[in-house]
Parts: sequence; structure tokens; C-alpha cells
Amino acid sequence: MLSFKEIIGLKNGEQENKKIFVSSIINSSAPKTDFYLMVSLSTLITALGLISDNIALVIAGMIVAPLLSPILAMSLGSIIANFKVFGRSIRIFILATLLSIVFSTLTGIIFNINCLDILLIKKMEISWLTFTISIIAGITASYAWTRPNSKDYLSGIAIAVTIIPPLTSLGLILANMEFELFIYILKFFLMNVWGIFLGGLLVFSFMNLYQVKKKIIKEVAKEEKEL
Repeated sequence: MLSFKEIIGLKNGEQENKKIFVSSIINSSAPKTDFYLMVSLSTLITALGLISDNIALVIAGMIVAPLLSPILAMSLGSIIANFKVFGRSIRIFILATLLSIVFSTLTGIIFNINCLDILLIKKMEISWLTFTISIIAGITASYAWTRPNSKDYLSGIAIAVTIIPPLTSLGLILANMEFELFIYILKFFLMNVWGIFLGGLLVFSFMNLYQVKKKIIKEVAKEEKEL
């Protein structure tokens, strides 16, 4: 009977694959101009999609949003028990989150919208179903990162897990000063982030990543020198 480790195709001997995998996650979540530019653009696209109730625009914003990678990098830092890697990832994620909220708030002010009229915001509901979906999406995303040939599926995963729509909604709600709704959608957003984080932890826990811990730390140190 196949073990989970055999299913994900990362046995102890495949150390080179692990090095490529961890480099990919660290590099894709690097706090560079391109990363924050994509966060900003995805926010604007999603905000306009929410305002116009245009599902196609919202999906487009979800596809280009690069927020999956820093969440998975947090899972990576937790698994190898390295606070520097975890702290670096959570700082990037928080900054990207704040940047998104600023851009969506400005969009809401400029277009003078009423967030209570946005249908997609009304459909954001905290439930065990949405939490389960986020965990499964986290597992799927983590698996895709471990398999280079599966990364083409990441855009689909970005659509399946709701990160950027509630994040963008926070700014639109803030523009309307609807603080009670803001708290509710913030909880919805954090629930999805937590689900993805747990999904990443589950997959990475089977990979014996301590073998490449030095590689992960080296990648982060290299990143810091380049910034």
C-alpha cells in the first residue's frame, strides 16, 4: 500500500527536487517590486469586478494575485522550526495585505460605491464548508509546488480559494465606514488564510524538509542581500 510520502513523490533520496521546490516558494514570495505590483493590480481588478458585479473580472484578479506563495512560505518556516523564515514570510504577507486594503479603499472612495449593494460580498459566509475548502486548496497548492509539472494548476487553485476577494472587500467596506461588516469579512479572510496555512503544514510535514533546512535559510539570506 502506498504511503502519503510516496504519493506526493518526494522520498528521502530526492533531495534535489526538494531544493528546487523550496527555492521556488521563497523566490515567488520575495518582497520585490514585481510581487507588490501584482498584488496592487490584482486588487484593482478585483475591486472593479466587485463594484460592477462582474465575475470575470473578479476571477482575473484572483488568478494574478500572488498571495498563495507567502502563506505557503509561512507553512514552510513552521515545519522547519525557523523563526527567521516564518517571520520573513508573515511580514511580506502583512505588508501585501495592507497594500491591498489601501488600494481597494481608494478605489471605493473614488467610485463612491455602497458596499452593501455588492452581491459577492453578501455571499461571503463563515462556515465549516468554506474552511474545509480552504484547507483542501492549501493541500492542493502545496502539492502543486512540490511537483514542477503541476504548477500550471495554481491559477485554478487561486480561484478555488477565496483570498483576494474578501481582502479587496475589506477596503471597499472601509471606504463606507461599515465597521461591523469589516470585522465579519476580516474573519472570513483570516479563516481562509488559516485553512491554506494548515493545508501547507499537512503536506510539508510528510516531506522531511529538515534535509534542506540549510538551503531554505540560504535562500532567505540571499534574498536579504539582494534587497
